[in-house]
Amino acid sequence: MKHSRRFSVYTPVIIAAFVLFSVLCSNETRADKNDSAIGEKIAGTYLLNEDDDGGSRIVTITSDGCWFGIHSYQLENKFSNQQGVWRKEGKRKITVSTLNFSLLKDGVGSSRFTFTVEFDREYQQISGELFGKLFPPGVDPSDPLAVPIKTFSNSFTGKRLIVTDN
Repeated sequence: MKHSRRFSVYTPVIIAAFVLFSVLCSNETRADKNDSAIGEKIAGTYLLNEDDDGGSRIVTITSDGCWFGIHSYQLENKFSNQQGVWRKEGKRKITVSTLNFSLLKDGVGSSRFTFTVEFDREYQQISGELFGKLFPPGVDPSDPLAVPIKTFSNSFTGKRLIVTDN
């Protein structure tokens, strides 16, 4: 019985996340619809350091509008990697929308993050802010009327990872 209960909790959450991710990656939100030139300039992997001892993130930005991230505290706090999409907001600025799963006492919830990211002139250094909302199991994180059980925010700085000759 315990196995079927877990299956019944995980299945709707996984399906909802897949549907949401499909919508987020649709042609309407892809970077190449806005400006493919910035996609080529920002594509890469970055190390972000959050203020207020918020930990660190490694994120990969693709030229076609996707964002993949992992956080230094995710094992301790039991949440998954983030996946999402970005769109151009200015000459060297993007807005990112991501999702991840969070293991809660009563099942698997989800979090939705919004990042604002600004790049330096060489596209090597970045800075920005993040805003997050944690939702309980069964709540659609893309629903603008969904009520989060927790919200959080922070600012960050970071740099592009490069291959060195060491």
